[in-house]
Amino acid sequence: MAKIAPMTCAFAVIAGTAWAAPKDDVMAADRAFSQLSVEKGSNAAFLAYMADDARIFGTGGEPPIYGKAEAARRFQTSGNGDPKTNVLSWEPDFAKVSNDGTLAWTDGHWIFESGPDSAGRRHHITGHYLTVWAKDAKGAWKFTADMGTTDPQPKK
Repeated sequence: MAKIAPMTCAFAVIAGTAWAAPKDDVMAADRAFSQLSVEKGSNAAFLAYMADDARIFGTGGEPPIYGKAEAARRFQTSGNGDPKTNVLSWEPDFAKVSNDGTLAWTDGHWIFESGPDSAGRRHHITGHYLTVWAKDAKGAWKFTADMGTTDPQPKK
């Protein structure tokens, strides 16, 4: 049986950690993005994590949003940004990072809880998403494209 030198084992652990870091890093950014949505509202979270030239392809029957400036304008009249009434959260299930560590994508599932309607009912909507990420000049992950699907709703 061959012996492995302790230094080799230490290098393997460090190298394994280094290889996992970009994927863990983008997953952490996606989770922080969701947490900000829960705490400050989806509009604030999207503007905080959005690259200036990002695209958002939503599930609400509205046209795509092209760029952060358009998102800011559109969010001014959106009722989805108040976390006291509407909460959008998500959890990434998977991430893939480019070999150079500057581009990535995450996918996962989202949950939207609406504020009470006129009858006092809250609506629960779920779906899946794909977010494309790029590192900005400061090395922070910003999303460049975000798109989602809506799960079929239960029959009433």
